[in-house]
Amino acid sequence: MNKRTAFRVMAGGLFVSLLIWVIYQLPGIERLALERLINQNARLFFADSIRIEKAAIDRNLRLRLYGITGAFQARQGPVPLEIRSLESLDPLFLLLRSEPVHFVFEGARPKGSSRDGLLGEIVVLGGKDWRVEASADFKNTDLEDLRWLDPQNLDGANGAMNGKLTCVQVAGREPTFDLSVTMPQPGGMVQARFFDLFLPYLPESVQKDRVVKLVSGNKQLVRYQTAEVAVNLPQPDVMKILVRILVLDYNLKLTLNMIVHTDQKDSFSQIARLMGLIEAKSL
Repeated sequence: MNKRTAFRVMAGGLFVSLLIWVIYQLPGIERLALERLINQNARLFFADSIRIEKAAIDRNLRLRLYGITGAFQARQGPVPLEIRSLESLDPLFLLLRSEPVHFVFEGARPKGSSRDGLLGEIVVLGGKDWRVEASADFKNTDLEDLRWLDPQNLDGANGAMNGKLTCVQVAGREPTFDLSVTMPQPGGMVQARFFDLFLPYLPESVQKDRVVKLVSGNKQLVRYQTAEVAVNLPQPDVMKILVRILVLDYNLKLTLNMIVHTDQKDSFSQIARLMGLIEAKSL
């Protein structure tokens, strides 16, 4: 280990130790200290808007946060989001020993939603070879809660969702990203103009003619029976997208399977740009 790396590791350890001491000794400061730390790492997505209603740490140095809110910087403008609670299952000092610390969260949703929202887990491994792995479960969500991704095409859309999102970032490597979501029977509703997104990718066929008929002059909501969306980012410049949807009223069983190549490699900011691409191409 060279001197510069050793200094960074030592400085990082001292910073974490100081942060833990401040949180533990001075309850009045804990919330502001954590807000600042989280905002520094999430500035790209939330523009320093994250706030914590309540923060606490027990004598075993396990952290609990309640009422986390922030404004996600979406393409069409800030979207208020919230997480009901986040807590560590392990003591925070394990970060100094390069051992994993498990966090669980629940109630991740658009602010004001009537549904329970996402629940999931975050595993953080500290040290020089740090690693962060986050996963979220969609079982308590509805397509209605994702309308903000693409208000024009998802206005009025609904349907119960199941599935999982996983994102992994390892020191010295680009992040990986995997999303698999299904909307099972009885399905739900979606704008007819949503199917216009399929047209550039469909070969000349009876199915394409049916999509043209569905979209042309139809400004109504259409019922779908099942749907599936899978997005995989195996490397930062390649994204795989799969969309399937069944619409019995129009005898449509559509599949969009594509690979998107990009030129830039820029860690999580690259994922943000690719999320914008998802908004334009699928959801």
